[in-house]
Amino acid sequence: MYGQQTIRGIVVDKENQPLPGVAVAIKSTATGTVTDIDGNFSFTTDQSLPFALTISFLGYRTQEVDVYEANEIITITLSEDINLLNEVVVTGVAEGTSRKRLSFALTKIDDELINIVPATDASTSLRGKVAGLRIDQSGGNRGASVYLRGAKSVAGNIEPLIVVDGFVTGLKLSDISPNDIESIEVVKGAAASALYGTRGEGGIIQILTKKGNKNKRIAIMVDNEVGFSNVLLLPPTSKFHHYKVNADGSFLLVDDKRVIDYQENGFSVNLHPYKEYHDNVKNVLGDNTYFTNSVAVSANEDKYTAYLSAQNQYKGGISDAVDADTKQSVLFNLTYKATPRITADVTAQYSYANNPSNAVSTRANGLLYSTLLVEPHINLAEKDSEGKYVFFPKGSDLSGQQWDNPLYRLSNAEYSYITENLLLGGKFRYRITDNLSAEASASLQNRHYNTEEYYPIGFRTVSPNIDLNNGNYALSTLKESTKNGQLQLNYNRKTGDFDWGIAAKYVYEAYQLTGFNASGRNLTAPVKSLDVTEASTRDISSSWAKTINYGYFLNAKIGWRDKLFLDVLGRLDQSSRFGRDASTAFFPRASLAYRLTEDVKLGPVDELKLRVAYGQAGSLPPFGARESKVAIEGSGGVSYTQNDNTNLKRAITEETELGFDAILFNRVNVQFNYAFSNSTNDFISVPAFAPISGSANIYDNLGAVKSNSFELEINGNIIDQKNFKWSSGIAFSRVRSKITSLGSVPEFTQNGYRKAVGASTTAIYGYSIFSDLSQLVTNGQGYVTNAGDGTKRVEDYVVNEFGVVVEKAALGTANEAPVFYVNPATGNSKIIGEASPDFIVGFSNTFSVGPVTLYSVFDWQQGGEKFNETAQYLSYVYRSEFTDLTAQAGKPLNFTTLVFNASQVTDYWIESTTYLALRELSLSYKIPTQKLGINKWVNDANLSLIGRNLFILTNYKGVNVDGIAQDGFNYPTYRIISGKLTINF
Repeated sequence: MYGQQTIRGIVVDKENQPLPGVAVAIKSTATGTVTDIDGNFSFTTDQSLPFALTISFLGYRTQEVDVYEANEIITITLSEDINLLNEVVVTGVAEGTSRKRLSFALTKIDDELINIVPATDASTSLRGKVAGLRIDQSGGNRGASVYLRGAKSVAGNIEPLIVVDGFVTGLKLSDISPNDIESIEVVKGAAASALYGTRGEGGIIQILTKKGNKNKRIAIMVDNEVGFSNVLLLPPTSKFHHYKVNADGSFLLVDDKRVIDYQENGFSVNLHPYKEYHDNVKNVLGDNTYFTNSVAVSANEDKYTAYLSAQNQYKGGISDAVDADTKQSVLFNLTYKATPRITADVTAQYSYANNPSNAVSTRANGLLYSTLLVEPHINLAEKDSEGKYVFFPKGSDLSGQQWDNPLYRLSNAEYSYITENLLLGGKFRYRITDNLSAEASASLQNRHYNTEEYYPIGFRTVSPNIDLNNGNYALSTLKESTKNGQLQLNYNRKTGDFDWGIAAKYVYEAYQLTGFNASGRNLTAPVKSLDVTEASTRDISSSWAKTINYGYFLNAKIGWRDKLFLDVLGRLDQSSRFGRDASTAFFPRASLAYRLTEDVKLGPVDELKLRVAYGQAGSLPPFGARESKVAIEGSGGVSYTQNDNTNLKRAITEETELGFDAILFNRVNVQFNYAFSNSTNDFISVPAFAPISGSANIYDNLGAVKSNSFELEINGNIIDQKNFKWSSGIAFSRVRSKITSLGSVPEFTQNGYRKAVGASTTAIYGYSIFSDLSQLVTNGQGYVTNAGDGTKRVEDYVVNEFGVVVEKAALGTANEAPVFYVNPATGNSKIIGEASPDFIVGFSNTFSVGPVTLYSVFDWQQGGEKFNETAQYLSYVYRSEFTDLTAQAGKPLNFTTLVFNASQVTDYWIESTTYLALRELSLSYKIPTQKLGINKWVNDANLSLIGRNLFILTNYKGVNVDGIAQDGFNYPTYRIISGKLTINF
């Protein structure tokens, strides 16, 4: 076609938002234009059709589009440039820095990987996406703890510092709504977190919240999700009992009691199915509703950008007998550009959460504890004529052990567990000259935690309980306040081939905690108030803590020819948490990066940047540790006085990090890190003198830990065609931590882990049942020395069908019993397991075919072990799969009891936590708003089917394979299946 042709179109991003300033030109010519503020373009040409347009914009991939017809409106969607080295990051640096200039490792997760399947809170949004990160989720859809690059303390992992939009906070990731997150930046070790000094030893996670639309218009986003949740992982339980039955299968009762049905040998038992079988897990822990509602409004004008959002979340997840966990949150961000040189930011974030599930999260009061342990002839969900759960369900009198019906407790007592978080912050930036700028910021973050528990008069318990039967009321409040102020000067300029800059900063941090706890019993009226409790029963206490930190740092950086970069930083810290002789500490960092591909062409390797970094960061001791020196007085009995621990220093981690960043085929990003660290001066609490009632503890800098971490992250657009796109990512990590010193303290056990020089920080300690004859040790006379009484030889033992070593003479008799490891010198205990995994891998994939997108995240953990106390205790009450199998094999009841081992940590109940989990799955459809004729009102709309924790493939037979600590009837892990509709106006 010849003559004048008018070419029109609009250029948008992946969110269907218009992109202004995009260059649009006919390929290989200068004919073209740029898009206006609404992303529209139009130009006239006499070039014959068809021809190709080249569309280019900074930060987005250049795209070519074929044009066959004139006068039609062409819609062009640009994808962000996958070259991560062009991104600007703000964590661990004095001011925003391009990643190609960054000389230490940083992982950035954009909202695309966060909000496709938004986690129930931000604490699990990084699972499977960041190498070197481990999630510890004790159960269910509750908040998790996040750890980076292994343990930095003898006590174990240290949680990272949470920074929100540059403001240092006391928040946890579980406090933050994923819907408000624009991106997350993670710096994992001291080489990067030295900038944060005393509080950076556990690494840094910075949340960058959404700031508003990029264009001059108002945009409204409405997002609604609704679905259901149910229990994902439970241990197998018994469906049989070992009591005598009548001809109809009912229990045979003698003097109103059941009788054990022994076989003719007098020690094995016969199993019988329950005549009446109630699936208490299904009846009590069935499907429950889950939904979230959120709305966001963003606007942009010449001088301001604003964003306002609100969210309501309803997490029914434990049982309909318990009110759902709920959370409401509001976010407001405003950026105001007063002049081209002066900019101000204001943020206000507030959330209100009520978590009644806390009432059932403990073992003794937990719903899972009862639903698994209570025999299935008892229906825990039984109700009376008024529709209320009964205290003593039918058949309860036949059980040897009486149970409080948790459903009775939950429907008669009242609970409230409320957490409020408020963050207010402001920033001011002034570019004084082209080279000199100043920044100031201040923030206030308050966290209030309030609880109430109320038991009415006449509350029933199986055994008389003076604390509850005549009513009880308890309340507690905890208020935490964190204040942060910063002043910074930046000077940057270019001199010949060198780009260099200096930044100086002053930081002020203040933290204060106040708490109040009170309870009383014997109510005189049915009122939730301490005033109606009996005065003599009231227990009142309070808590208080305050910390002031000052920081001063100087950061110098220089780049040569945009390929060699050096960064040197020193931070001086002062803190009130330490002794007066050690209140000041210095934290250095030095890092170097070289872009090799600027000098050497490496074929398909478009970018290769080599990095090395060294740094130090620290952590705070418990409040009051600096007053933990003790003066002992012996007159009139032993007493002590606590004095100032003047030499208490910071725990310090020094780390060296080696790595590289690469881009292959201009599509695939690769980051590799090897980091090794040495943590010293760790805080260990030791008794002030021989254990005497009332003895104080001294905190001293005694511990040391070494860690190393291998990390590999690969992600990119594997296929990027017009009708089919595939992007993929993999995050691999292997982390090891070992205790290298305890000072003068003898090895000890803490939370089930053995703290010993040379051991891992997560070495599981307990008793051992032999499973192989090769484990038996003999002396010169051939007698076994680590089992029995020293009179047996190896040939006197045999392994039975359950993989347990027993005495050969006792096999198949009433005396068959497991053989335990013995060592009088160590109390018959030893290290019996390792909780740290061999490695962790995350896989993420996004496939797009036309308007349909499939997204998934798999999480694979190989190795690592856990004490399955849940399965162990089920065997004690003959409710486990193990007790069925031992009975069917003709073992004596006492064999099961001995393997149970009085609920002690025992290696028979140590299980591998290897698993493969489908954590996130989304199938979404982009609604054709233009074809439906609604594009005048709706910019775009998406309908999604979402799954969270859809399945876990594992041989682990506990409640929760995710938590790092032992499995003791944890809050159960849940899957959530839902549908979501997102509309952008």
